This record gives sequence, C-alpha cells and structure tokens, in this order.
Amino acid sequence: MASLSRSALLPQCTSCIRRVARHNLDGRAPQQQIRSISKAAKEAKRNIVVKLLKDVPRYGRAGSYVPLNPATMRNRWFPARVADYVPFQQLKLLKAQEVDMQRDTTYGVRVALEEVDEEEDVLTPRRPYVRPIEIEVLSPERSMELLDTFVPPSIDFSRQRIEAQENKPRYGASGAADVLTAAAMGANTERSSNAIYGSVSTADIAATLKAALAHNDEAARVILNEADVRFVTNTEDGDAQRVKELGVFKIEIQLPGAAEPLLRNVRVKAKDMDA
Repeated sequence: MASLSRSALLPQCTSCIRRVARHNLDGRAPQQQIRSISKAAKEAKRNIVVKLLKDVPRYGRAGSYVPLNPATMRNRWFPARVADYVPFQQLKLLKAQEVDMQRDTTYGVRVALEEVDEEEDVLTPRRPYVRPIEIEVLSPERSMELLDTFVPPSIDFSRQRIEAQENKPRYGASGAADVLTAAAMGANTERSSNAIYGSVSTADIAATLKAALAHNDEAARVILNEADVRFVTNTEDGDAQRVKELGVFKIEIQLPGAAEPLLRNVRVKAKDMDA
C-alpha cells in the first residue's frame, strides 16, 4: 500500500514531470557570488618585476626592483635603458630572500603640490642624441693652394652660336624703316658673329670648380661660392657676373681672407667646334 500511495503522488503527465524536475534543480543549485576584479588588481597581476638602471621619480633608485607594466617595459623603458629584465632564477632567489620589490611612490617628489613628471624625466630627451659632425675648416691660404693645384689654367665651356640673319628685302616696308634696320644691323654685326644663346655665369664656373675639387678628399672641403668668382677682362659692358659671347675671358678667384687672388682663363667655344 505504501508503494501504491507513493506512486499516486508522482506526476503522471510529461509536462508535470518536467516542471517538477526544473523546480528541484533550481532549489538544489548553490548560490554563487560573482566578484569582479578591479582594474588595479588586474594590472598588478599582469605586472612584471624589473630592475631599475636609473633613478626614476615615483618608482625608486637605481638598482631597485619594482613592478612594471610589460608593454611600458618593452616599448619605452627597455629601449631607453631605464630598466632591465630580471631572469626567472634571480627573481625566485629574490623572493626567497624577501627582497622588497614594491614601488616607492614618494621617491623624487619635489614638493607636496608638485611632482616630477615620470614620463618626461625618464625618457627625456625623447629624440636620440646625434653627435654633430666636426669638420676641420681649411685656412684661406691652404684653400687657395688646393685651388691652384686642382684647377687647370683654362676652363672650357661650350655654347650654341647665334647665326647671323641675312639681309632680305622686305616688300611693303617704308624707307625710314629700312634705314633704321640697316643701321642697327650694321652696329651689331661684330657682336652677332660671336653671340651665343644664354650665357656663361660665375655660378657655372663655381659649379665646375667644385666638381674638379671633389676628386680629392682635402680639396673637397674647400668652401667656394659664386661670389668668390668674377670676370676681370674682355667682358661686355663691364659685367663681372656673366659673358654672352664666344672668346677667351680672364676670371679672378678670391676666397675671403686670402692675400692674393687666383687668375684663370675661361674659354667659351661654339658647340660645332667640339665635334
């Protein structure tokens, strides 16, 4: 009879059996308390112990062992030689000796209301130090000696000659125009025979001289500017900066501080003469 009364109390349909089973499981499930880990705790768990190679404000003196974020160590402190990694065996020995490996947040504080900026003091200067290149400047006398040695007596340039135009009759032109044209062409006959396209300037000469000096290590250190070169003879209208015709011209090279200038010839030739 007991078995029959117990079976009569059990649920008979499928939905009742499912409901009773869910109720029993929910009643027997233990209540679990979920605790969230704070951000500081997560960061402390992730930190590694490093050895300081420099005095770092708010961390400690050089030689101290402090915890540090692995990313900061990898990207900033280790490349800047601020701290070094601690091997596992050494770290195990330090723990056995109960060495203090905590960060000293009071180290390097200047005043109560003003603290040292750890990023600026640790990594300053951010840019790597580059030692300036020290070049021994040659004396003016030595520079002139090198110019006299490596610059040939004559410097050649090639330019295209301007061909003289033939006097062709102009039909329909007035008599006065013909007279003016003939006078102008007669006055410029000598010049047009040697005229060139463009010019040869002191800048061209300075560039050629620098190219000649570049083949020697000491001569390449000679400081030569366009203002140190000028034409002294056979120039048109007394222009000391450029010539606009064929011929041989004398130039003067005078470096600042030199006692006497260096004289050389510049020969401007027609291009068809070089063939």
